[in-house]
Amino acid sequence: MSLYHRVLREKRGLITAVAFILVADLCLYAFAVYPWSNKLAQTQARMAAAGSQLAQVTGAFAAASEVNASKSLADSQLGRFYEEVLPQDLADARGLFSPYLDNLADEMNLVLERRTSVAEKERDSALASLRTTMVLAGAYEDIRAFMYELETAPAFILIESVVLGQGNGTDEELVLTLGVATYYWEGDEDAS
Repeated sequence: MSLYHRVLREKRGLITAVAFILVADLCLYAFAVYPWSNKLAQTQARMAAAGSQLAQVTGAFAAASEVNASKSLADSQLGRFYEEVLPQDLADARGLFSPYLDNLADEMNLVLERRTSVAEKERDSALASLRTTMVLAGAYEDIRAFMYELETAPAFILIESVVLGQGNGTDEELVLTLGVATYYWEGDEDAS
């Protein structure tokens, strides 16, 4: 009999116990440790994906919050512009042009030859405009001073057209045809 068979026969109990423990360890690894380690790896992968999604959602939320804050600021500034800067109605717009432009022309030594005004509703808007065309005569320096004062005035007056020509009188007299406009709130519907 060989040494191998003899060791097996004499140490059978010990070898059986070791084999049983080895089989039990393999079963424990196959049915408990490996599935749990696999689940742990899957859970870690899901946590990493969730962390990535959380970072994306947090970034998107921050961007949306910033856009919302910007929109709110723009809306409040636009509301303030409508309430504080623009004339409230056609009467206020006419009142803005009538005494202010006449007085400014007188201060700058310009002669108001004629003035026409037209009020019109802006298309697809709750705003309307009052457009005025003025024909003024005077010296070049006075016309420049008038234009400067008009451009720096606190009132909301837009210069739409400027035509400068030679007058019929003296060589130094010029004729300024000036188109100005202002806007005012006409309706309660929302402007798109």
